Amino acid sequence: MQSRRGGRLGFMLALWVWATVAWADATLDQAKRYLEQKNPKAAFELLLPLQSQRAGEIEYDYLLGIAALDAGDAQQAVFALERVLAVNPNYLQARAEIARAYFVLGERDSARREFQAVKDSGQPIPPEARESIDRYLSALAPQQTEFKAYIEVALGYDTNTNSATGRSTIALPAFGGAISTLNPLGVKQGAWFGGLSAGASVSHPVSEQVALIGSAQYGGKFNQHYADDFDTQQVDLSAGARWGRGDDSILGIVQGQRFWVDNNTYRNSLGGTAQWLHNFSPAQQMTVFGQYAALRFPDQPPNDANRWIVGIGYSQAFAAPYAPVAYISVYGGEQKETNGNFSWLGFKPYGARIGGQLSLNERTLLFSGFSYEYRTYNGTEPLFLVRRRDNQYDVRLGLTYTFAPKWSLTPQVAYTNNDSNIDLNSYDRTVASVAVRRDF
Repeated sequence: MQSRRGGRLGFMLALWVWATVAWADATLDQAKRYLEQKNPKAAFELLLPLQSQRAGEIEYDYLLGIAALDAGDAQQAVFALERVLAVNPNYLQARAEIARAYFVLGERDSARREFQAVKDSGQPIPPEARESIDRYLSALAPQQTEFKAYIEVALGYDTNTNSATGRSTIALPAFGGAISTLNPLGVKQGAWFGGLSAGASVSHPVSEQVALIGSAQYGGKFNQHYADDFDTQQVDLSAGARWGRGDDSILGIVQGQRFWVDNNTYRNSLGGTAQWLHNFSPAQQMTVFGQYAALRFPDQPPNDANRWIVGIGYSQAFAAPYAPVAYISVYGGEQKETNGNFSWLGFKPYGARIGGQLSLNERTLLFSGFSYEYRTYNGTEPLFLVRRRDNQYDVRLGLTYTFAPKWSLTPQVAYTNNDSNIDLNSYDRTVASVAVRRDF
């Protein structure tokens, strides 16, 4: 997002130097000053109320077009710049700006045509503007099928491989508070582990706006021998389509997952995700999403459930040292049990996530994240005679160092604390690892 913003502002300033318009009056002079100060919204608000009186004046329409475009109203920019070109078809600055407006609107053929017309005009173009035009034309070139893949190995230590309580005994209210000794497999166990993951994805454009997408991923975590009862593996498959035009894109995919514990199938999942992404600017994005999954547990059918989640997220890139990027999202939903006789196994989750990253240098990216989820369960737990409530906190910190082209090293640490009103379900967990990844 940051590079796109830099290219956009550089393009506007290059065209500004290129322009030779004689500004007609104080209003236009003030609008020009706002634009030079990188305040297009103020220029747009100054000029727009005058449109009924001044539409048709080349200088006014040109400034209005630039202000509208950089204030986020590309359609208004097209209207204004079309008026300029209707009077003077050879006004290359206006033609370049309308090309940029078409690009923002997702009208790729029109944008490509106008950029090419500027480039082939035979008139002198400043090097900065020509470079920007070339970048746009490169981005507008017919899209190719894209294939990506990776493989990653990791080594680490997990303080709680089975996400279990640290208590060895627990009181059971359903039996008058009798103290029960837990099976050792149900008590917190720490262990060293090795990890292996790999994945591949493909994107195939079928038109200027639509692409078919698919992916396959595998992940495995293998603990020290005394904790290998909690080895996990999973395979994820997805297929769908992405539509994009201008500042908006929509993603729809079908997803399937199989999850193993100790080489036995623990859970199967089949569902999908729908997502709408809107770019307020090259540095600001909003996402609205919905997810559904049918969860089935072959050996524990009472756990079968249908899960849905809806949420909204926002991310922001900043023009500051280390190119910081921050994000926040909130969500809510329900994991509804399929068998009403086991209502205490279903729950409603509500949560929030915040995080960000800093580019310490060209090779090193520092990242962190924090999430919180509150879960309220649907029925009274029969052994503990209360309705379960969980508050789960997760913190993650790490960095990725690219030590060679397509090779990266990622040390990270993650901490989880699940605070439950049922002691059996309260636990904490710290996982520290170092991973080496190769991208293809």
